[in-house]
Amino acid sequence: MIDPSRQLRSRVFYTLLFIFGALITIYLLAVLSPLILPTLIGILLAYVTKPLLTFLRKKGINKSLSVTIIILLFGLAIFGIGKKIYSLIPSSQQQLVIRVQMQNKIDRMYLELLGKENFKSKGNFVDELFGKQMEPLLASFNDFFSMDKKEAKKFMDYLNSDAFTENERSKILSQYYELRSFVFPKNAIKKEVKTADKSPLPKLPSLIPASKITQFFSELSKWIVMPFVFLFVLLDDGEIKKFFVGIMPNRYFEMSLMVFESVDRAIGKYLRGTILQSSLVGLVIIIGLLLIGFKPSAAFTIGIVAGISNAIPFLGPIIGFGAGILYAMIVEEITPIIPFIGKDAAVLGVVIVVLIAQFLDNTVFQPYVLGKAVNLHPLVVVLGVTGGSIAFGFWGMFLAIPTIVVFRVIISTIYKQMKAYQIIY
Repeated sequence: MIDPSRQLRSRVFYTLLFIFGALITIYLLAVLSPLILPTLIGILLAYVTKPLLTFLRKKGINKSLSVTIIILLFGLAIFGIGKKIYSLIPSSQQQLVIRVQMQNKIDRMYLELLGKENFKSKGNFVDELFGKQMEPLLASFNDFFSMDKKEAKKFMDYLNSDAFTENERSKILSQYYELRSFVFPKNAIKKEVKTADKSPLPKLPSLIPASKITQFFSELSKWIVMPFVFLFVLLDDGEIKKFFVGIMPNRYFEMSLMVFESVDRAIGKYLRGTILQSSLVGLVIIIGLLLIGFKPSAAFTIGIVAGISNAIPFLGPIIGFGAGILYAMIVEEITPIIPFIGKDAAVLGVVIVVLIAQFLDNTVFQPYVLGKAVNLHPLVVVLGVTGGSIAFGFWGMFLAIPTIVVFRVIISTIYKQMKAYQIIY
């Protein structure tokens, strides 16, 4: 016979303990919010790497050596990707050349679309219908990309250096002087505006590096937890699961174990499916860009970036489309394998390639590769990605969908188990 007063005291104690634990958890999450993303990323990296660790252990390699091999592989991969990305970032002088090439290409496409020889001549029916409406848009574009006198001098000095062959120099110069000859509506060189500084502040150059160093170490202190989380989760042999299951009451033991197993399956299926899906999307884009005449280095770089970003819903197509269009606008030599895709049709080719990749992704890759691992309503995906970006920036966008998947699995599993054990009706 259970004493009613003792049962009441137990309920009150556990209720207060739950409220106290919830308040402490909320407080810690608020205070330690900068550590949430590094911790989640460390856990996901460890989860992705677990199969490799299991494979190495099965081959007879001990755990310490296996972890060392994994860390070396990660380091080499990060170093290689970082070096590649750094090499693709144009210098300030190269950016000026790209601006000239892009502005020249856009102005030419504008004239071709409107059937005009120059900005003063009459064009076709498109010019009659939409010419006046399109002029302000092109004016803003030309104003954004045009150079002031200092930039123009820097551009000419760089163009006369040994970085270009005579043929490349003559092509870029012809584009540059062609822009200067355009009369609509902004020139390639802005008028330099001088403003008088009536009350100049004293310069403190030593404070600028100090602030940057402080900011760097502040960001580093947040992310330094990630490798430790990665190592501890990777080396874990079930102790974490035993701890969380052990603190649950005995009557909820099987239910908590089922929740862990369901989350484990959901995360594994999502990560493996997403990696395979993104790889297939990147491969389609690489093949498509090679067919329309992109250089292999550019095709592989754009395809890899688009494939990786495809893990974030709606962002992959935008990045793949933007990077491909940017390259198509500034490239000078295209040798397409497909005969009807010429140099002037490279932009159209990029659009077709991205559309084909997204069509295959939506009709083949997602249904058959991911299956029901991410069976979420489109509105939930949009709100999740947008909310994640607002709260945590890029990493919030990247982790929004797996976080929603995990919470959905936890809630649905707990609900089913509580009904199965007749805790609720």
